[in-house]
Amino acid sequence: MIVRNVIIAVVVVTLVACGQSPGAPDAAPAASATTALASAQAKADATRAARAKAQADGIVAARAFAAAHGSPKAAAPKGAGLLGAADADGYADLDWSHMMPPEDIKLLRDAPPVLHVGNQRMKQIGTLHTVAALDNQKVKLSGYVVPLESDNDGKMIEFFFVPFYGACIHVPPPPPNMLIHVRLAHGIDTPSLYDPLTLKGVLHTEVTQNAMASSAYAMDDAALGAYKDPDTDRLRQAFE
Repeated sequence: MIVRNVIIAVVVVTLVACGQSPGAPDAAPAASATTALASAQAKADATRAARAKAQADGIVAARAFAAAHGSPKAAAPKGAGLLGAADADGYADLDWSHMMPPEDIKLLRDAPPVLHVGNQRMKQIGTLHTVAALDNQKVKLSGYVVPLESDNDGKMIEFFFVPFYGACIHVPPPPPNMLIHVRLAHGIDTPSLYDPLTLKGVLHTEVTQNAMASSAYAMDDAALGAYKDPDTDRLRQAFE
């Protein structure tokens, strides 16, 4: 009987020992590692949040400083807003009205009516005021020629370029700041006064006065070519 009881006790002890998990002693270190990882992640998130806040605060502070002290702005190119698109050679479109300061445009609106009476030409109105930003600009514009001087071969070497035909001859001269005095390096055949042309050159603010009119702008060694209207050309080609 005693032997039987001893055997049963040994079996019970063995079963209890086998029921214990081999990994049980490592459970505490695993839990500790998970806690450390979570803590490191939390610190990283807090660091990123602090960095983002500092960056945002810096931007706000910089804007406030600029508003209080005035931040320097990039200067606009000379002539910006006055000139149109430039061609392949760098000559930009110029509107005649942009050659006059705003106060002179108002003066032109209040000008007296043109009177075609008798043979006496009406007096030129306007001023010699110019737009400084146009000085030394490569421009192109369309208008008409009023011949002034010819060379020994009868070729035109000097003329006024004007915005409408007949100016200075049949009708009053335009204001001086809507007149360009042009000098050519080589004489050309004098074109018709009624043919629209395109002038290309470097514009200068320079006063010229003669018996015919005064001008506030000038060009040297300019190029004079036939006027081309893309819209008219397309319309003509559609019916050819």
